[in-house]
Amino acid sequence: MEFRTFALQRGIQTIVTIFVGLTIVFLLFRLLPGDPVEMLARDPRLSPEAVLALKEAFGLDKPLYVQYYLFLVNALQLNFGISFYYKSAVSSILIRRLSNTLLLVGLGTLLSTILGLVIGIIGGWFRGKWPDKIGTIAALLLYSMPSFWIGMVLVYAFAVVFPIFPTGGITDIRLAGVDPFTRLWSDLRHLALPLITYSLIFAGQYAITVRNSLINVLGEDYILTAKAKGLTDMQILRRHAVKNAALPATTLIAMNLGLMVLGTVSVETVFVWPGVGLLVYNSIMWRDFPLLQGAFIIFIVVMIVANYIADLLYAVLDPRVRY
Repeated sequence: MEFRTFALQRGIQTIVTIFVGLTIVFLLFRLLPGDPVEMLARDPRLSPEAVLALKEAFGLDKPLYVQYYLFLVNALQLNFGISFYYKSAVSSILIRRLSNTLLLVGLGTLLSTILGLVIGIIGGWFRGKWPDKIGTIAALLLYSMPSFWIGMVLVYAFAVVFPIFPTGGITDIRLAGVDPFTRLWSDLRHLALPLITYSLIFAGQYAITVRNSLINVLGEDYILTAKAKGLTDMQILRRHAVKNAALPATTLIAMNLGLMVLGTVSVETVFVWPGVGLLVYNSIMWRDFPLLQGAFIIFIVVMIVANYIADLLYAVLDPRVRY
């Protein structure tokens, strides 16, 4: 199968999956107990006419199939309604917060991938020896530790005992009007601890996956053939082993990118990082259903698109998956 045909088939499946995901989100928030308008209208000063006007404004007085149609139309237009708490458009709130999350997730994914690949390749190549044992223990510890616990340990160690970095936030409002370099240095210091935490919690997964995959690859016949041809260890590792061992890690990285909202909730909450993760946590506390619904839609779309990109990368790295 040609790559173009494969990409088209996967693209159609991706679009169908996105619509299924949107349908699940629509039904999920309407099956929750309680009426969101009643929660919004707890103020005893609101008259029954005002409550009815709120229901009409949010479309809750219409039949379910009409609500579903309006929901799809609004979702395609990135119109997720008005936040109960912020009293402003959900889309504008999510866009502002999404940029902060993308900064954390993007740099964190890059660092965790590099760290996980290095530990996994060393462990797989030196299987059973002391570099493998040290790397495997470190990877298992990172993989098993809760992200909020790692975050609190880092805060205590490097913000309390040794006050090197700030305890949280994204910037220092006291530096308004200072030179750009001082402001940039302050922002990087605020980013350091959440970035380290996010990188560590995923590096363990990548290291274990790459190590186990590399061990399996090194036992294949084509590796023995490469050795028989006189290729050096580094040539075998670079040209044959790592490329094939990276396939499972590619899927894992794509899935983690899709799970960025859930994956950053605890990290952003610990460090008060104003991203989508912290926004989801606060929305649950505030019972802000439109904001939660918009965040879940973004989460589902990003996860499905990330898996589509992973399928395309798989088809490039290993053409056999096209058939």
